[in-house]
Amino acid sequence: MRDEGKTAAGFIETYRGDVEAWECDAFDHMNIAFYGERYGDAAASVLFRLAPTRGFRTVSLMIRYHKELRAGESIAIRSAVLGTIEGAKRERQARLGHELLTGDGCVASAAEHVLAPRDAKMRSGLKNTLEAAATASSAEPFAPVKLPATHGALPSLRDRVKSWEIDETGHLSLLGQVRRFSTAATQLMNAVGMTGAYIQHERRGFAMFETRLALAPWQPGAGAEVAATSGFLAIGRSSLTMIHDLVDVKGGDRVARFYQAGVHFDLDGRRSVPMPEAMRTKAAALTMKI
Repeated sequence: MRDEGKTAAGFIETYRGDVEAWECDAFDHMNIAFYGERYGDAAASVLFRLAPTRGFRTVSLMIRYHKELRAGESIAIRSAVLGTIEGAKRERQARLGHELLTGDGCVASAAEHVLAPRDAKMRSGLKNTLEAAATASSAEPFAPVKLPATHGALPSLRDRVKSWEIDETGHLSLLGQVRRFSTAATQLMNAVGMTGAYIQHERRGFAMFETRLALAPWQPGAGAEVAATSGFLAIGRSSLTMIHDLVDVKGGDRVARFYQAGVHFDLDGRRSVPMPEAMRTKAAALTMKI
């Protein structure tokens, strides 16, 4: 279907599909990696309408998860330009908003997505085009969070970037990024007692309510070796927040950082439940100082 629209003012549909069974994890809901993939597709769709000859890279992607997505769910995303902002090095960046809806029209997830031109230049023409298309969002803004400067103590991933994980520019895609952080979270939770046996026997899991991804301008390509470290930031009665850092092994540079907030989860009742005290104690030993 050809899109004849010349502008992208207001929220417009940028994705339509469904949740496949193979996209669901051990907790029977869509893995967070596939939210990253779909929001990446949505951002490309809205920006292509406005700047078809320009390429963009993700700077940050912050997501709230309001409702679980289960296999067989039909979904759609609507997106809008929210304006332009100034980056850490004073470069202009595009700020987008996304809403992921289920077939009944419920907003299951919402995201704030910041992207920068790949050539790091946003000339006045592009800036004016983006700002002319900007619309207001009713979504609650993401409040700043304070993160540690150091990496977590637990080694939580080491592997190589596969060719099927790279995007059209030849770099690690959003799917490849978030998939690794999902694995890092599994390693971290295993370290405090949420093993495969615990999940199966106790019918417990972990469900996200917020994630925040921040990417460095340079991203690895196929064949690069990467490693992650992880740690906890805070431990509640049923809630946990954690941080993961992904590093390029060859150069030693951090290429991504991922913040996760979620709850210990009853897989049958589909609700948060208190963590065992032994799990909270082990998590405390891996908690980082801010």
